[in-house]
Amino acid sequence: MGIGIFYGTQTGTTEGVVNTMLRYLGNLVTTCKCIVSATADEIAAHDFLILGGATWGDGELTDDWADFWPQMDSIDFTGKTVAIFALGDQAGYPGHFVSSMRYFWDKVQERGGQIIGMWPTEGYEFDHSDAVVEEGYFAGLAIDEVNQPQLTEERVAAWCAFIAEQYEAMHATA
Repeated sequence: MGIGIFYGTQTGTTEGVVNTMLRYLGNLVTTCKCIVSATADEIAAHDFLILGGATWGDGELTDDWADFWPQMDSIDFTGKTVAIFALGDQAGYPGHFVSSMRYFWDKVQERGGQIIGMWPTEGYEFDHSDAVVEEGYFAGLAIDEVNQPQLTEERVAAWCAFIAEQYEAMHATA
C-alpha cells in the first residue's frame, strides 16, 4: 500500500498545501483524507504516513484532530514510517509557531513509529516552537501561508522529494 496522508483542515488552507503535496508525490499516495472522515483502521493500514494540519491558538491541534486524537492510542505505529507537517503563523503566534507538530511527534514515538522528514528552522522568525525537537530542526515541514506563502511551493517540493526518496528506498528493499 502506498503513502497515506491524513490531515486536519478547518479553513481549507491545509487542504491547499496537501494538494500541493499530492502534485509532488503523485501515485505514491494511495490514501488522502481529512481526519474528519478517516478512521484509526485506515491510518493503521499504512506503513508509510504523512500526518499534519494547522496549529491553533497556543500551539494546539485544530478541532478536527483534537476530536480524533483519542483514537490515536489504538494505532500501533511499530514498523511505520511517519512524516509530519504543520501550518502556522510565525508573526501572529511567534511563541507557538507550528507547535501542533509536537503532538504528532510524541504520539508516533510513544506508539513505536519512526519519524522522518525533519525540517530546518532557518528562514523562519519566531520566538518559540514546541515543534523544535533538535537544535535547528522542526519535527517536520513547517509552512506559513500567512507570512511566507511565496515559499510554500519550494518548501513542499523539497520536502516531498525527500519523502518520495525515503518511500522508494524503503519499498525497493521490501
